[in-house]
Amino acid sequence: MATYGALATGLLLVMAASLTLGYRIYSLDQVARALFAFDGTETSVIIANLRLPRAVVAPMVGAALGIAGVLVQTLSRNRIASPDTLGLNAGASLSVVMASSVVGVSSLMGLSLAAALGALLAALLVFGIAATAGGLSPLRIVLVGVTFAGLGHSVVEVVLTTNEAQMQQLLFWLSGAFVDRPLALAANGAPFMAAGALIALVLSRALDALQADDSTAASLGVPLFLVRGAAFLSVSLLTGASVAMAGPVGFVGLVVPHAARRLVGLRHSRQIVAAALIGAVYTTAADVAARFVIYPVEAPVGAVTAVVGGVVLFVLLRRRAA
Repeated sequence: MATYGALATGLLLVMAASLTLGYRIYSLDQVARALFAFDGTETSVIIANLRLPRAVVAPMVGAALGIAGVLVQTLSRNRIASPDTLGLNAGASLSVVMASSVVGVSSLMGLSLAAALGALLAALLVFGIAATAGGLSPLRIVLVGVTFAGLGHSVVEVVLTTNEAQMQQLLFWLSGAFVDRPLALAANGAPFMAAGALIALVLSRALDALQADDSTAASLGVPLFLVRGAAFLSVSLLTGASVAMAGPVGFVGLVVPHAARRLVGLRHSRQIVAAALIGAVYTTAADVAARFVIYPVEAPVGAVTAVVGGVVLFVLLRRRAA
């Protein structure tokens, strides 16, 4: 409980930093007045309409991607797997692009549903191809996922290039940032994230058994097909909602599960809660850091998380090769 308390305290601190720090620095008194006694001044408008949404969206996205990362690494039995390396972010991004540019979907809820469906289809495709190519080995799953991710991002670039009318709207989703995201995105994404997190918690005991191998899990009475299907659904909801809210914020699902296991161990009931809190702290802190990396210009938060995630991935690969 002390660990969870420390993480929750850290989350409150980085959320306070998100509200106060940026191109302009505000005091906590100014934040409190803007949130609880809005007076229409420039300071109140910036805090309530610009800073508050990103202080809410950032931890929601981080928590969702952290949980999704735990599930993906357990399902693939691969510690370097994540929604990014398995192509789930690319599938969600591609689905959003196609729904907007081809079908004409423009509503927040419609794009959220498209992102969740894209992540689900990407998960089924990656694991299906890996299974038919010789079995679900950890390396094969990652190779198929990385290949699909590259293909998906290439198609997205082609669509953006050939559809200039939709380019500006689509870049809003695909920039991988929390700036200029309205609170309506959080309201629309919250049910999907809550459903995905609830499914993950319900599956926690079965996922503990899946960490070994299929035969061991089956001998313990785990319905493998049902558990995997539900876990894929959870990952799709969490990843899809995250992409719909903030675009593809990379490598969060890779870094966070490792930190969660170090802090609370291998039991998924603990891992999932810890990953949600760590992910929330991580993305919110990255969002604050992105405001100062190339100050006074703001960097995409996806670039910050990608740099950290890339270093972590390199270290993990070196350890596996050693």
